[in-house]
Amino acid sequence: MKRLLPAGLILTSMILGQASAFAADRPAGYQASAPLSLSAGPGQTNTAQSDPLTDVTRVDLVVRLKCADETCATAAFGLSIDDEAGEAAALTFTPTEDGRLQAKLTKIGGGGEEVVQAYGQSPRPGENFDLRIHWSNGNRVTFDLYGKNPVTGLETMESHDIQLDANIRQLSMRVSGGDLTLMKQNYTFRQ
Repeated sequence: MKRLLPAGLILTSMILGQASAFAADRPAGYQASAPLSLSAGPGQTNTAQSDPLTDVTRVDLVVRLKCADETCATAAFGLSIDDEAGEAAALTFTPTEDGRLQAKLTKIGGGGEEVVQAYGQSPRPGENFDLRIHWSNGNRVTFDLYGKNPVTGLETMESHDIQLDANIRQLSMRVSGGDLTLMKQNYTFRQ
């Protein structure tokens, strides 16, 4: 089922799925029953934003990023947590020369962009990895990236965080020249 996003969002954005997986009017815990996909063809960009998430205390996502061989050299992906003061903790994935995706966490807003740190892990497009996003009442947003070490094959976890100035407002996604799919979504809400 295709669902057009509200008019306040970019009109070309579409969410594909069984239901609105971003709705914040759920009981204390919610697990989406179907994946949520966002796609963009070569040279195109597509974005989507969630409904308000001001009552959410935890989000767990399993993300799959894909691009066709001819678009992987220019594909880009992004997930961000936006706050009520206009700041965002943004995790972006951009291609590297060896065909992997380099993840970088950035604080956007306030005094401009401030690069926090690049992740050492760099998955290949199409690989599954676990991305967990956490925040607390102190507005600290933590991005935990789980994956496999390409040399040893062992499970790894890398974590970075950003301090925002206000309460969490929404989750935003962006994809250029590929597909971003939230394979699993778990939300915990304030009681």
